[in-house]
Amino acid sequence: MSTANIAAMLAGNARRFADADALVFEGRRWTHRQLADDVEALAAGLVAEGVRREARVAIVSNNVPEFLLLSLALSKLGAVFVPLNYRLTARELAQLLRHARVQAVATVPEFAALTEAALTEAALTEAALTEAASAEATSTGSRSGGPIEVRRFALEPIDDGWVDLRALIETYRGSRTADVDLDEAALHRIVYTSGTTGLPKGVMLTHGNVNMNMHAQVVELGLRPSDRILNFAPLYHVGGTDLPGYGIWHVGGAMVLQRRFEPAAVLRAIETERITGMVMAATMLDMVRREAGVDADLSSVRWVIYSQVTSALFAVARQLFPQARLIEGYGLTETCSALTYLDEAHMGSKQGSVGLAVPWVQVRVVDADGNDVPAGHDGEVIARGPKVSPGYLDDPRATRAAWRDGWFHTGDVGRFDADGYLYIRDRLKDMIRSGGENMSSAEIENVLADHPLVLAVSVVAAPHPVWLEVPVAFVIGRPGLEPASLVAHARQRLGGFKVPKEIYVVDELPTNPSGKVLKRSLRELRSSARPDWTYERPQRD
Repeated sequence: MSTANIAAMLAGNARRFADADALVFEGRRWTHRQLADDVEALAAGLVAEGVRREARVAIVSNNVPEFLLLSLALSKLGAVFVPLNYRLTARELAQLLRHARVQAVATVPEFAALTEAALTEAALTEAALTEAASAEATSTGSRSGGPIEVRRFALEPIDDGWVDLRALIETYRGSRTADVDLDEAALHRIVYTSGTTGLPKGVMLTHGNVNMNMHAQVVELGLRPSDRILNFAPLYHVGGTDLPGYGIWHVGGAMVLQRRFEPAAVLRAIETERITGMVMAATMLDMVRREAGVDADLSSVRWVIYSQVTSALFAVARQLFPQARLIEGYGLTETCSALTYLDEAHMGSKQGSVGLAVPWVQVRVVDADGNDVPAGHDGEVIARGPKVSPGYLDDPRATRAAWRDGWFHTGDVGRFDADGYLYIRDRLKDMIRSGGENMSSAEIENVLADHPLVLAVSVVAAPHPVWLEVPVAFVIGRPGLEPASLVAHARQRLGGFKVPKEIYVVDELPTNPSGKVLKRSLRELRSSARPDWTYERPQRD
């Protein structure tokens, strides 16, 4: 009997690629046989600890091998994992633990105190939340139980009270547990998006979604058993688990995992492990360039996936990886990572485009009535296909709003060119409304990014007592960038109302794990920072 269970790939790999590297981390190595054996043992141990099919297990951790081992063991059992952002506060984590109704939680020593505080917070706030939760359940379908009593698992050894997963693997080594037979709709994990208001939404990703994403990544990136990917993107995000993430094991390749991004460690890994591909946020490119020596051997790299790269950073990437395919990509948590990739033949001529739809998905650009807009015109990007999530956990209202007539509405503004290549223009919510005019922050960003000394830029709306909103820009520049010259550059290409009214020169832009700039954080930064240039209204005689 066939199954959609993604863990089923491990047994075949243990035979076909038995002694080849599967996972590398800080001097530790797993062959494909060893990876399968450890997952088998861990699955048996989890069963002994009471984990059953459809149980939900939260993971609060940075990148460690046991994160991946646990996710695969849970998949094998038909259980669900809930990866959570360790940068959240205890109160924020508590909300998500309750919303996901987890039965167990796993963490590392670094975040043990945070996780304990979150569990305590979740239990202590139950009395206060009961009335509100009951009202919410009526309108959204969510449920609330009693205080959380969860099993505590340690991905790395923690003091008493935590079940050590490494010890559990050794205890049950040699045990075998059959893969639970699952269909495509079986829930694989719940991934929480960054909420703009209220509780973040829990995106449901199924085994079918993950399988089809793996297929798409293999085809699009040409993955093969000899490939070795470098993975420092957080595993709590689809950038770490799905870009291509699990997909490298789908073909019997190797993942070199790093706990976090460090430019020197990235360079060492590329050279010593002969890395062939990686995902890198745009601003990381220049950090790696500044760290790289003239004799750095990066010739093994076949492809690099990034997003929101300026012309200056594209040149940096070409300098670093002259033989590699440089892939501008676009995707969301709701689409299990990539929706589109820019093909190698057009990475120079279509720079700025996010390319064409990956296999097995359809992408359209539509107006407010759902009609396709002509090439060269803006509209909302919508998508459908077997790698698109079925919806948000216990939130039918938000699900109905985003999934309409069989299509997922991304909330992003895009346009196709005459050749069918997609360009992302803005978020619908990031349109700037100034003096009766609507403008795209992305249009302004593209103009500023053409300045030869600009490495990265983001434009947000700032409130204004007369014009309602005005654009302000946050810029990472090369040495010598003068805000006044940037404004002059903008005035040559934009109408006056579109020229930023404030310029902030910064060392970095806040981003989420996929490299998308967090504009909400920039708006908060503006409230406490002093601009490096401010528009002064000309005085009339």
